[in-house]
Amino acid sequence: MLQTHNHLFLKAIKNEPIERTPIWIMRQAGRYLPEYINLKNKAGGFISLVKNPELACEITLQPLKRFSLDSAIVFSDILVISEMLGINLSFVENKGPVFDKTIRSEKDLNQININDYHVDNLEYVFDTIKLLKNELHEKKPLIGFIGSPWTVATYIVEGNSSKKFNNVLGMLKNNPRLLHKILNILTDVSIEYLNKQILSGIDVSMIFDTWGGLLNDKEYEEFSLRYIKKIKASLVSKGIPLIYYIRETEKKIHILKDMDIDVLGIDSSSNIGLIKNQIGNKYALQGNLDVNVLKLDEKNMRESVEKILRDYNSPSGHIFNLGTGITPDIDPDKVKMLIDILADISPKYNVK
Repeated sequence: MLQTHNHLFLKAIKNEPIERTPIWIMRQAGRYLPEYINLKNKAGGFISLVKNPELACEITLQPLKRFSLDSAIVFSDILVISEMLGINLSFVENKGPVFDKTIRSEKDLNQININDYHVDNLEYVFDTIKLLKNELHEKKPLIGFIGSPWTVATYIVEGNSSKKFNNVLGMLKNNPRLLHKILNILTDVSIEYLNKQILSGIDVSMIFDTWGGLLNDKEYEEFSLRYIKKIKASLVSKGIPLIYYIRETEKKIHILKDMDIDVLGIDSSSNIGLIKNQIGNKYALQGNLDVNVLKLDEKNMRESVEKILRDYNSPSGHIFNLGTGITPDIDPDKVKMLIDILADISPKYNVK
């Protein structure tokens, strides 16, 4: 593990004194960078990049070569975990992830050998992590990640990237027993997968619960949170910080404020000040600039950054980020502008 006193990102997670607010950006290695598009086209698509450790390593490092970011995040996808269950994943241009089979019935579930899943099917991810650790030379921390079992289940039940979630929400209502079976399996494979990432060298772990906000409070506790807690309790290293991200964070903060995590990632619809007031110094906060602010001029961007810092109003425990992943329509020069603005104005908020 990295020495925390040398790394701003890890110091902020621990609420230790920092000289400025650290920043990384969700999907920072991706479609808004021309060098990413060039490499993706040469490789023959997204999955070809993910499954080639040398190329995945190169993609991960691209934004760090361009910008003064405070962490790298492994270039991969939350849905590759399906391959541990023998479900093949592909990405269709302008459509997103597509699986070769879905789990919508007991029969579908029985066709998957749930007692014979293989973490070795994701060896390319672990090889990428090892390459990155060698390239980073401990100068920047490395984030590894999984999707929450609930969020991954929404894709595996639907079969693709859904907008309505009719199948999985129907299963929740009409066959919760089957849904719990699926979630238990996904939890077991997630534990093995994330632990192998930790053993391969990641410095920070992250769980994306993108669709946790679809659930009401009772459903959220039953179908998402209970499995998150099981994963957290099963991590091989208690020294690896855990970031938990959920959309519509503010609606769930009365539940989230009691979570055993190190960082809560919040979306742009939430007020970081209100959340900070609820949680105090229990854990750090990550977020939560609206990605559309990156389309504004410098003056307006500066005002938006300042508002988040002012609302947070505490000298440490804040990792600056967007509230969602960066989108393909963003000019990379605006990302540099954001980082420069944050470096300029955050120190006055970090002085005790």
